[in-house]
Amino acid sequence: MKFSAILLILIQFPLHAQCDPEYTYFDTIPDNVNIISGDSCFYTSDIDVLNALINDNDLDYNSPLELGTQTWFSGRLKILVAGNYGNSSGVNDTIFTLPDSIGNWDQLSSLYLEWNRIESLPESFNQLTNLQSFYISNNQLQYLPNDFGNLTILYLLDIGYNELDSLPASFCDLSGLTYLWAFNNTLSSVPACICSLDINWNDMDAAWYPYFAIGGNQLCDDVPECVANSEHFHTSLDQFYYSFMVTDSQDCDAAAVGGDLIIPEKIHLFNPYPNPFNPVTRILYDIPDASFVTITIYDLLGRQVRTLVSRYEEPGFKSIVWNATNNRGMPVSAGMYLYSIKADEFRQTKKMLLLK
Repeated sequence: MKFSAILLILIQFPLHAQCDPEYTYFDTIPDNVNIISGDSCFYTSDIDVLNALINDNDLDYNSPLELGTQTWFSGRLKILVAGNYGNSSGVNDTIFTLPDSIGNWDQLSSLYLEWNRIESLPESFNQLTNLQSFYISNNQLQYLPNDFGNLTILYLLDIGYNELDSLPASFCDLSGLTYLWAFNNTLSSVPACICSLDINWNDMDAAWYPYFAIGGNQLCDDVPECVANSEHFHTSLDQFYYSFMVTDSQDCDAAAVGGDLIIPEKIHLFNPYPNPFNPVTRILYDIPDASFVTITIYDLLGRQVRTLVSRYEEPGFKSIVWNATNNRGMPVSAGMYLYSIKADEFRQTKKMLLLK
């Protein structure tokens, strides 16, 4: 009788479900989760941030552990790969925003968020003081938090192919920074103190990646000497796979020259590059006057697929990236698509081909 009673208790209250109060037990661990040390107990605060990220972006997951590829050490989240790569290693939909609670990931060391549509980072991002590598290329990032320099052990920062026009003054406090990839933004200035960072401004590593690259911006006047004299002042990495370096000069036609801003003479929609493409292409367009601009993708039946731009824009030389997803963030099928610009009474439409 005693043995039967004990067996019944073990069935009702399994021993493996014992976690410390700050941790949550999961009886199913998905294949995308790597546990370096520990068991099935996960720090509840880390799990809460994953849930907030899923809920805030309407992502479709049955468990917070299913998001992207995760690496855990002693119950704490150490690495999160949540890029929108169109494969099983990243997210299954687009991330538009990061939760304010992201600062609770205070043990996170690596974060991958490429190919999403993130425009800003929460101020609490500055609390990720154990972050060593941060990849957020090919988003729509417009600025970095004022206290971004709190991330003093950050080793690699990839902010390429975004919409940054400046860097915060605290950027110079990133004393651990060894790799800085800031190409293909709209940077017209960088803090003069950036030269105090211990970055190898000219050389490449053993894998032939530059430690520093800042091509494809608008750095034309008052550029710090270490940046202006860098071998990689006009260097970018190819947008899609980062597999080779490309020359991408500073765009001084779009920068202030002699105190006057050079602006386009007329509205123009350029051919996308590349075209054909898979899975990403960049669309360039010129706006001569302040106006409300929409850029929309259609299929050949005229059905709207994706609205890329719908906002009031100042005059200038513009560009936007399309990653072959619809308005819900889902990948679209291969084929011919139309892309159209509308600004006031002007409208122009062109074609592009998405390959398999």
